[in-house]
Amino acid sequence: MRRSLIISTLLMAGMLPVLPLLAQTAPGSPPGGDKAIPDLSGVWDTPYSLSRNDICGEPNCRALGNLAIPPPNRPLEEPQMTLWAEAKYRATREAAGIPTADLPLDASPWFSQCVPMGPSMLMAVPFIAIELRQFPDLVLLFFTGTAGEGDHSVRRIYLDGRGHPSRPKPTSMGHSVGRYDGDTLVVDTVGISDSWLDLQGHPHSDALHLVERFRRLDQKNLEYEITIEDPKAYANSWRRKVVRELSPPAPRFWDSVNCEELLRMGTHYGAEARP
Repeated sequence: MRRSLIISTLLMAGMLPVLPLLAQTAPGSPPGGDKAIPDLSGVWDTPYSLSRNDICGEPNCRALGNLAIPPPNRPLEEPQMTLWAEAKYRATREAAGIPTADLPLDASPWFSQCVPMGPSMLMAVPFIAIELRQFPDLVLLFFTGTAGEGDHSVRRIYLDGRGHPSRPKPTSMGHSVGRYDGDTLVVDTVGISDSWLDLQGHPHSDALHLVERFRRLDQKNLEYEITIEDPKAYANSWRRKVVRELSPPAPRFWDSVNCEELLRMGTHYGAEARP
Protein backbone atom coordinates (compact mmCIF):
# COMPACT_ATOMS: atom_id res chain seq x y z
CA MET A 1 0.00 0.00 0.00
CA ARG A 2 2.76 2.37 1.00
CA ARG A 3 4.67 1.47 -2.18
CA SER A 4 1.59 2.21 -4.37
CA LEU A 5 1.15 5.60 -2.69
CA ILE A 6 4.80 6.50 -3.35
CA ILE A 7 4.48 5.51 -7.03
CA SER A 8 1.28 7.56 -7.43
CA THR A 9 2.94 10.60 -5.87
CA LEU A 10 5.95 10.31 -8.18
CA LEU A 11 3.70 10.00 -11.25
CA MET A 12 1.73 13.11 -10.30
CA ALA A 13 4.94 15.06 -9.72
CA GLY A 14 6.20 14.04 -13.14
CA MET A 15 2.99 15.25 -14.76
CA LEU A 16 3.13 18.75 -13.28
CA PRO A 17 5.47 20.26 -15.94
CA VAL A 18 3.27 18.79 -18.70
CA LEU A 19 -0.09 20.10 -17.50
CA PRO A 20 0.46 23.72 -18.66
CA LEU A 21 1.38 22.43 -22.13
CA LEU A 22 -1.78 20.34 -22.31
CA ALA A 23 -3.83 23.37 -21.32
CA GLN A 24 -2.24 25.40 -24.13
CA THR A 25 -3.01 22.84 -26.80
CA ALA A 26 -6.44 21.76 -25.63
CA PRO A 27 -9.29 22.63 -28.07
CA GLY A 28 -11.88 25.21 -27.12
CA SER A 29 -12.06 28.99 -26.89
CA PRO A 30 -8.96 31.06 -27.69
CA PRO A 31 -6.86 32.49 -24.81
CA GLY A 32 -8.71 35.07 -22.74
CA GLY A 33 -12.10 33.53 -23.45
CA ASP A 34 -12.45 35.31 -26.80
CA LYS A 35 -14.91 33.92 -29.32
CA ALA A 36 -13.53 32.07 -32.32
CA ILE A 37 -13.22 34.33 -35.36
CA PRO A 38 -14.97 33.44 -38.64
CA ASP A 39 -12.81 31.95 -41.39
CA LEU A 40 -12.94 34.39 -44.31
CA SER A 41 -9.59 33.51 -45.84
CA GLY A 42 -9.15 32.43 -49.43
CA VAL A 43 -9.00 33.74 -52.99
CA TRP A 44 -12.34 35.31 -53.87
CA ASP A 45 -13.05 35.68 -57.54
CA THR A 46 -15.34 37.73 -59.77
CA PRO A 47 -18.20 39.31 -57.79
CA TYR A 48 -21.85 38.81 -58.67
CA SER A 49 -23.87 42.01 -58.49
CA LEU A 50 -27.26 42.04 -56.79
CA SER A 51 -28.68 43.37 -60.05
CA ARG A 52 -28.29 39.85 -61.47
CA ASN A 53 -30.10 36.60 -60.70
CA ASP A 54 -27.01 34.37 -60.46
CA ILE A 55 -25.38 35.97 -57.46
CA CYS A 56 -24.52 32.64 -55.82
CA GLY A 57 -22.86 29.48 -57.03
CA GLU A 58 -24.78 27.25 -54.62
CA PRO A 59 -28.56 26.65 -54.95
CA ASN A 60 -29.12 27.34 -51.26
CA CYS A 61 -26.81 30.37 -51.13
CA ARG A 62 -29.58 32.95 -51.48
CA ALA A 63 -31.61 31.33 -48.73
CA LEU A 64 -28.59 31.16 -46.42
CA GLY A 65 -27.88 34.84 -46.96
CA ASN A 66 -31.51 35.96 -46.77
CA LEU A 67 -30.87 37.91 -49.97
CA ALA A 68 -33.76 39.53 -51.77
CA ILE A 69 -33.11 39.05 -55.48
CA PRO A 70 -34.31 41.92 -57.68
CA PRO A 71 -35.49 41.36 -61.27
CA PRO A 72 -32.63 40.81 -63.75
CA ASN A 73 -30.96 43.93 -65.18
CA ARG A 74 -32.68 46.21 -62.68
CA PRO A 75 -30.61 49.42 -62.51
CA LEU A 76 -28.93 50.23 -59.23
CA GLU A 77 -30.56 52.97 -57.18
CA GLU A 78 -28.82 56.27 -57.86
CA PRO A 79 -27.57 58.10 -54.73
CA GLN A 80 -28.74 61.67 -54.18
CA MET A 81 -25.74 63.90 -54.88
CA THR A 82 -24.90 67.41 -53.72
CA LEU A 83 -24.48 70.12 -56.36
CA TRP A 84 -20.69 69.76 -56.22
CA ALA A 85 -20.76 65.99 -56.71
CA GLU A 86 -23.43 66.16 -59.41
CA ALA A 87 -21.39 68.65 -61.43
CA LYS A 88 -18.28 66.46 -61.15
CA TYR A 89 -20.24 63.33 -62.02
CA ARG A 90 -21.85 65.00 -65.04
CA ALA A 91 -18.48 66.24 -66.29
CA THR A 92 -17.10 62.70 -66.11
CA ARG A 93 -20.08 61.36 -68.05
CA GLU A 94 -19.91 64.05 -70.70
CA ALA A 95 -16.18 63.50 -71.20
CA ALA A 96 -16.82 59.79 -71.79
CA GLY A 97 -19.89 60.44 -73.96
CA ILE A 98 -21.98 57.95 -71.97
CA PRO A 99 -24.95 59.40 -70.02
CA THR A 100 -25.92 56.15 -68.21
CA ALA A 101 -24.67 52.65 -67.32
CA ASP A 102 -21.09 51.66 -66.52
CA LEU A 103 -18.32 53.73 -68.03
CA PRO A 104 -15.67 52.01 -70.16
CA LEU A 105 -12.53 51.04 -68.32
CA ASP A 106 -10.32 53.27 -70.49
CA ALA A 107 -12.27 56.31 -69.18
CA SER A 108 -11.34 55.56 -65.57
CA PRO A 109 -8.56 57.48 -63.77
CA TRP A 110 -6.78 54.16 -63.13
CA PHE A 111 -6.56 53.22 -66.81
CA SER A 112 -5.84 56.66 -68.23
CA GLN A 113 -3.68 58.23 -65.52
CA CYS A 114 -2.50 55.45 -63.19
CA VAL A 115 -4.60 56.81 -60.31
CA PRO A 116 -4.90 53.79 -57.95
CA MET A 117 -8.34 52.32 -57.36
CA GLY A 118 -9.89 52.78 -53.94
CA PRO A 119 -11.38 50.03 -51.74
CA SER A 120 -14.95 50.29 -53.07
CA MET A 121 -13.81 50.07 -56.70
CA LEU A 122 -11.43 47.16 -56.08
CA MET A 123 -14.06 45.14 -54.25
CA ALA A 124 -16.86 45.65 -56.78
CA VAL A 125 -15.34 45.54 -60.28
CA PRO A 126 -15.83 42.20 -62.07
CA PHE A 127 -12.29 41.60 -63.32
CA ILE A 128 -10.34 41.77 -60.04
CA ALA A 129 -9.80 38.86 -57.66
CA ILE A 130 -8.87 39.33 -54.02
CA GLU A 131 -6.89 37.15 -51.64
CA LEU A 132 -7.94 37.59 -48.01
CA ARG A 133 -5.55 36.54 -45.23
CA GLN A 134 -6.38 36.78 -41.51
CA PHE A 135 -3.96 37.30 -38.62
CA PRO A 136 -4.66 37.98 -34.92
CA ASP A 137 -4.12 41.74 -35.20
CA LEU A 138 -4.35 42.31 -38.95
CA VAL A 139 -6.24 41.38 -42.13
CA LEU A 140 -4.45 41.66 -45.47
CA LEU A 141 -6.19 41.96 -48.84
CA PHE A 142 -4.22 41.34 -52.02
CA PHE A 143 -5.72 42.42 -55.36
CA THR A 144 -4.99 41.32 -58.92
CA GLY A 145 -6.78 41.11 -62.26
CA THR A 146 -6.64 39.14 -65.46
CA ALA A 147 -4.20 41.62 -67.01
CA GLY A 148 -2.68 43.27 -63.94
CA GLU A 149 -5.71 45.38 -63.02
CA GLY A 150 -5.55 46.53 -59.44
CA ASP A 151 -1.78 46.97 -59.83
CA HIS A 152 -1.26 44.15 -57.30
CA SER A 153 -2.34 46.44 -54.49
CA VAL A 154 -2.22 45.45 -50.82
CA ARG A 155 -4.69 46.67 -48.23
CA ARG A 156 -4.13 46.52 -44.46
CA ILE A 157 -6.98 46.37 -41.95
CA TYR A 158 -5.82 46.78 -38.34
CA LEU A 159 -7.53 44.72 -35.64
CA ASP A 160 -5.34 45.71 -32.68
CA GLY A 161 -7.78 48.21 -31.21
CA ARG A 162 -6.21 51.35 -32.62
CA GLY A 163 -8.37 54.22 -33.87
CA HIS A 164 -8.01 56.46 -36.90
CA PRO A 165 -5.36 59.21 -36.90
CA SER A 166 -6.81 62.64 -36.16
CA ARG A 167 -5.65 63.88 -39.57
CA PRO A 168 -4.92 60.85 -41.76
CA LYS A 169 -2.77 61.40 -44.83
CA PRO A 170 -4.94 60.54 -47.87
CA THR A 171 -3.93 57.35 -49.67
CA SER A 172 -5.64 55.16 -52.26
CA MET A 173 -6.58 52.56 -49.61
CA GLY A 174 -7.17 55.01 -46.77
CA HIS A 175 -6.77 54.03 -43.10
CA SER A 176 -8.79 50.96 -42.09
CA VAL A 177 -9.57 49.51 -38.67
CA GLY A 178 -11.75 46.47 -38.09
CA ARG A 179 -13.44 44.18 -35.61
CA TYR A 180 -15.39 40.92 -35.67
CA ASP A 181 -19.12 41.03 -35.03
CA GLY A 182 -20.24 37.40 -34.82
CA ASP A 183 -19.65 35.87 -38.25
CA THR A 184 -18.86 39.24 -39.86
CA LEU A 185 -15.71 41.34 -40.27
CA VAL A 186 -16.71 45.01 -39.93
CA VAL A 187 -14.24 47.54 -41.36
CA ASP A 188 -14.20 51.33 -40.89
CA THR A 189 -12.15 53.39 -43.37
CA VAL A 190 -11.30 57.09 -43.76
CA GLY A 191 -8.56 59.11 -45.47
CA ILE A 192 -9.10 57.90 -49.07
CA SER A 193 -7.51 59.95 -51.84
CA ASP A 194 -9.47 61.19 -54.87
CA SER A 195 -10.73 58.39 -57.11
CA TRP A 196 -13.94 56.88 -58.48
CA LEU A 197 -16.16 54.99 -56.05
CA ASP A 198 -17.39 52.61 -58.77
CA LEU A 199 -17.50 51.97 -62.51
CA GLN A 200 -20.36 54.46 -62.81
CA GLY A 201 -17.86 57.21 -62.00
CA HIS A 202 -19.39 58.41 -58.72
CA PRO A 203 -17.03 60.93 -57.07
CA HIS A 204 -16.20 61.52 -53.43
CA SER A 205 -14.66 64.21 -51.25
CA ASP A 206 -12.12 64.23 -48.43
CA ALA A 207 -15.00 63.54 -46.03
CA LEU A 208 -15.56 60.02 -47.38
CA HIS A 209 -16.24 57.38 -44.73
CA LEU A 210 -16.71 53.70 -45.62
CA VAL A 211 -18.22 50.94 -43.47
CA GLU A 212 -17.68 47.48 -44.98
CA ARG A 213 -18.99 44.10 -43.89
CA PHE A 214 -17.41 40.80 -44.99
CA ARG A 215 -19.49 37.68 -44.29
CA ARG A 216 -19.17 34.11 -45.52
CA LEU A 217 -22.55 32.86 -46.73
CA ASP A 218 -21.38 29.28 -47.13
CA GLN A 219 -18.21 27.39 -48.06
CA LYS A 220 -18.04 28.92 -51.53
CA ASN A 221 -19.48 32.44 -51.26
CA LEU A 222 -18.40 35.65 -49.54
CA GLU A 223 -20.84 38.53 -49.17
CA TYR A 224 -19.43 42.06 -49.26
CA GLU A 225 -21.60 45.03 -48.26
CA ILE A 226 -20.39 48.63 -48.26
CA THR A 227 -22.06 51.71 -46.79
CA ILE A 228 -20.82 55.00 -48.25
CA GLU A 229 -21.05 58.21 -46.21
CA ASP A 230 -19.85 61.53 -47.61
CA PRO A 231 -21.81 64.64 -46.53
CA LYS A 232 -19.93 66.84 -49.00
CA ALA A 233 -20.93 64.65 -51.95
CA TYR A 234 -24.20 62.88 -51.01
CA ALA A 235 -27.36 63.85 -49.15
CA ASN A 236 -27.60 60.45 -47.47
CA SER A 237 -25.53 57.34 -46.97
CA TRP A 238 -25.95 54.64 -49.62
CA ARG A 239 -25.07 50.97 -49.97
CA ARG A 240 -23.87 48.41 -52.47
CA LYS A 241 -23.63 44.65 -52.04
CA VAL A 242 -21.90 41.92 -54.05
CA VAL A 243 -21.12 38.24 -53.54
CA ARG A 244 -17.75 36.76 -54.49
CA GLU A 245 -17.11 33.09 -55.25
CA LEU A 246 -14.24 31.06 -53.78
CA SER A 247 -11.56 30.32 -56.35
CA PRO A 248 -9.47 27.11 -56.38
CA PRO A 249 -5.84 27.58 -55.29
CA ALA A 250 -3.74 28.83 -58.22
CA PRO A 251 -0.77 31.16 -58.90
CA ARG A 252 -3.04 34.18 -59.37
CA PHE A 253 -1.03 36.83 -57.55
CA TRP A 254 2.22 37.55 -59.35
CA ASP A 255 4.57 40.50 -59.84
CA SER A 256 4.21 42.70 -62.91
CA VAL A 257 5.51 45.96 -64.33
CA ASN A 258 4.34 48.84 -62.19
CA CYS A 259 1.89 51.30 -63.72
CA GLU A 260 4.08 54.30 -62.90
CA GLU A 261 7.06 52.63 -64.58
CA LEU A 262 5.05 52.41 -67.81
CA LEU A 263 4.21 56.09 -67.52
CA ARG A 264 7.86 57.05 -67.08
CA MET A 265 8.78 54.97 -70.13
CA GLY A 266 5.98 56.64 -72.10
CA THR A 267 4.42 53.32 -73.04
CA HIS A 268 1.28 53.48 -70.89
CA TYR A 269 -2.09 54.27 -72.47
CA GLY A 270 -2.38 57.43 -70.39
CA ALA A 271 1.22 58.65 -70.76
CA GLU A 272 0.15 61.65 -72.84
CA ALA A 273 -2.44 62.64 -70.23
CA ARG A 274 0.18 63.19 -67.52
CA PRO A 275 2.68 66.08 -67.45
